[in-house]
Amino acid sequence: MINESAELVYDLSAGEPGFVAEIKAMGGEALLDCIQCGKCAAVCPMALAGFPIFNKKLIQAIFLGAREILLEDSSIWACQSCNRCTEICPRDVRPFEIILAMRRVAVREFAVPALSIEGLKSLYDVGHAVYLKDSGQTRQKVGLPEKPPTVLASPEALKEIKAILHQTDLWEIGLIPMDGNEMADASEV
Repeated sequence: MINESAELVYDLSAGEPGFVAEIKAMGGEALLDCIQCGKCAAVCPMALAGFPIFNKKLIQAIFLGAREILLEDSSIWACQSCNRCTEICPRDVRPFEIILAMRRVAVREFAVPALSIEGLKSLYDVGHAVYLKDSGQTRQKVGLPEKPPTVLASPEALKEIKAILHQTDLWEIGLIPMDGNEMADASEV
């Protein structure tokens, strides 16, 4: 049983010294401009929902070199990409870019939650990370076309998404394509 009143103690000597530089190289260039004012946390849906590691805490943990703690926690995958943190940051740190940089590190380390992999597979297969197979019937019942005017209705757009995904680290480490039959399709784009 976890004692909820117990404080988490982190051994500062266990931090990874090169972690800040790694995050900066992965897209978090303005990381060191953060003064931990907390404005990003005040508007973050992740913080409001109670996720243990949200933008401000993520940046603090990166400063401490707490790589393993961050890789073990799935909070970075809960970010909804609303960019409120970026809009309100007085130092132009772009906290959302820090989250994306941490996700890139996690992907390289294969520290990706199963639900995220399912979303990636869906994005690759149909162009939507969240796709409800029977939604076409529901759309038709309310007078809408079966397929929304998105990637679902555009095979060319799906080919473009696949081509973009093939240029990412996800492709290089083998998370996509999800089956061997897709390689020929993406090379045609």
